[in-house]
Amino acid sequence: MKKSFLIVFITACMQLPLYAQIAGSTQIAPKNDTGIKNVVAWLQTLSSDRVIEKAYLHFDKSYYDPGDTIYFKAYVTAGERHELSKISGVLHVDLISKSDSIIMQSLILQLTNGQAWGDFALPAYAPKGNYRVRAYTQWMQNSGSKYFFDKNIPVTGKSISKVTDAVKTTDNKIDVQFFPEAGSFVNAVPCRIAFKAVGSDGLGVNIKGVIVDNLNKEVTKFTSTHLGMGQFFVTAADGKTYSAKITYPDGSVNTIDLPKADAKGMALAVNNEKPGKLSIEINANKPYYLENKNKEINIVIYASGTVKTVKTVLDNQVIGLDLPVNDFKTGIVQVTLFSQAGVPLNERLAFVQNTDVLNLAINAKSTYVANEKAGVTLNVKGGDDKPSAGYFSVAVTDDNQLQVDDNAERSILSDLLLSTEVKGYIEQPNYYFSAANTDAKANLDLLMLTQGYRRFVWNELLNKPAPAIAYNPENGLKVSGVMTTKDGKPVANEKLSLLLASNGQSLTTMTNAEGKFVFRDLGFTDKTKFLLKTENSSLKNKTKITLDKTYNSLPVTVSMHPVSKVDNLPANTKPEVTNNVKIRQMKQGDVKAKDKNVYRTVSYAGSGNADQVINYKDFKNAIKLSDVLSGLVRGVTFDKGVPYLKNSLVVGSNGSGMLPMLIVVDGAIGISSVDNYNPADIERVEVLKGANASIYGLGAGGGVMVLTSRLGGDDLESNTSVEMAPGLLSIAPQGFYKARNFYTPRYVAAASSNYTGTVLWKPNLTTDKDGNATFNIMNASKPGNYRMVIEGIDSNGNLGRSVYKYKVQ
Repeated sequence: MKKSFLIVFITACMQLPLYAQIAGSTQIAPKNDTGIKNVVAWLQTLSSDRVIEKAYLHFDKSYYDPGDTIYFKAYVTAGERHELSKISGVLHVDLISKSDSIIMQSLILQLTNGQAWGDFALPAYAPKGNYRVRAYTQWMQNSGSKYFFDKNIPVTGKSISKVTDAVKTTDNKIDVQFFPEAGSFVNAVPCRIAFKAVGSDGLGVNIKGVIVDNLNKEVTKFTSTHLGMGQFFVTAADGKTYSAKITYPDGSVNTIDLPKADAKGMALAVNNEKPGKLSIEINANKPYYLENKNKEINIVIYASGTVKTVKTVLDNQVIGLDLPVNDFKTGIVQVTLFSQAGVPLNERLAFVQNTDVLNLAINAKSTYVANEKAGVTLNVKGGDDKPSAGYFSVAVTDDNQLQVDDNAERSILSDLLLSTEVKGYIEQPNYYFSAANTDAKANLDLLMLTQGYRRFVWNELLNKPAPAIAYNPENGLKVSGVMTTKDGKPVANEKLSLLLASNGQSLTTMTNAEGKFVFRDLGFTDKTKFLLKTENSSLKNKTKITLDKTYNSLPVTVSMHPVSKVDNLPANTKPEVTNNVKIRQMKQGDVKAKDKNVYRTVSYAGSGNADQVINYKDFKNAIKLSDVLSGLVRGVTFDKGVPYLKNSLVVGSNGSGMLPMLIVVDGAIGISSVDNYNPADIERVEVLKGANASIYGLGAGGGVMVLTSRLGGDDLESNTSVEMAPGLLSIAPQGFYKARNFYTPRYVAAASSNYTGTVLWKPNLTTDKDGNATFNIMNASKPGNYRMVIEGIDSNGNLGRSVYKYKVQ
């Protein structure tokens, strides 16, 4: 007989608000529950002392062309209630190349109420490929890169690198895993078993099959219902084992053993089909029940920084309870079953969809005429239907030019509520938040069953001390360095002043025993000039000051997400690709420098040797590249900016007996004359001859000149200093980046169809106390379909997103 009760009526129910910034009363825990008290205490410590920060970036569009500007708005939240963070004041944003190296100088953005916006300007000769944008705070590093924002950004264009087609999977390359609900498969207890099939490209593969026992008797059939995921039910019999006979899309078959059922144990089942509640069922098989009859068991429900606990006794084989979830925020709920001693037995994640998600009502016309100025009104209400004041960003794009798969794109909802809380790559993350997908709720539960992720592991949480906090929040920028004598000995306890060059405002600090100094929590924009002064006049000619780099980039890890195939973008968005050159890709470490005059090439094309490297500092003041390179590059002559190897044995069609050198700019075939490039935009020039040039194929017979733009490289000058007088330095450390303004024409005559697909980008839209905000769109002259996306968050951490489509005739 099943024992059922409603959790709200149980006097043993305890609720603790755990999020550090939330106040509330605490009920007294039941007696003799030391184990559960330890669990709750640890959860409280986790949520108060280890408040997590998450970052989400809203981009103006989903992919870009060379020469475009990547605009973005950053939202940084604190805790599991997703309130805008007041912990960190600095956000670091990196643009990462397809070869997993940081390009361009990383941006440092000043966070105000958890928000910032910025941009990256791609050069007109940026190579085609999948770039990445990574964003994080220093505080996030305490959790590794788990809560970093990291997204693939496809860039179309002409590339010399060969684009590899997706690998076609075969039966032995499809990974199929089976997941008993809550981690337990027990004899004589009905068990829901979820499964997921993933191809070698990391994407779901639809399969079907049958479950058979060890006598080859069919038990049940199964088939995947969404992106390789599905489920079936099995009640294991004593002494029997089970396996899955799988049929793959190509008709091939394979057999995989299911996990072996335990002879005795308990199962935990969670059902969230009915709105407003979770139905939880505990089912013990007979051997376990007889052994543990009338013993205490505890259920811990953790969601949105809040914990609820239920204490009962195992006086029935089946115990059911209904948990009201109306007071939970939308997101993941973690249900864990503990023994009387506080040992975790079963665990299940479920996703609760409540009414706290913001309702963004967009008031605009469905059709406009070309070049018409459109006034748009946004009204935002919370789940209680009351106006909500919040912070939003708006992107309007040409839907014909920038076609988007609504299900596959990432959103503020999918990132903050889902992606950071489950493990592995989530295919089509926005599918689960689209009202148009009627099966989304059931398929989201499959995702919870197959990819459910816990922020913590109970055994580690309860039995190991919490690791020390290694990274403190950054509230501002710093200027730091070391003062030494001329022979390198530290100078201790000396006073230094930092003066703002424009108005003379100053700060002072002292060097420590190691000669180090630091000015903390500064707020200044990039290229701001300061004077750094040694106050002790007797030391001015006897010491030197070495500045630290303002920003030290974190190592780049390889993206765990399958990349978007640029070749699969809509045909009308891809520029024509011509003159492709196949190159031989070389592994790291294949080639080493032979002597001081041979360098390792750092171009995007691949690894290899360069015969000579000329760095930015040698030509930064040049008017034309050819003029300065003529005196620096060995064995190369220039004719109207076109480089030739002097001793080339290849006869070209120009009659000179020489073949022009191949120009490669950031991995893309460039224009033949180097004078087409501004010296101020180039970081380094590499010259490759003979065998060193061979990695660029047959087109490199006349040698190769590789130009690396100021997009990338490890030598970007971010903290320059000039000695103005003994003991007085002029410095310009890297500061907060000031975002470009998105150009919006004010007059009809200024509107043009000559745009890159983004009609409007507005990162700083704020609704008032009545939930209202207005903005204008100057529509393009190009007829077609247009797509408006508004995302944001209110002051209570409620998230919202709305997509509105209209036409221009």
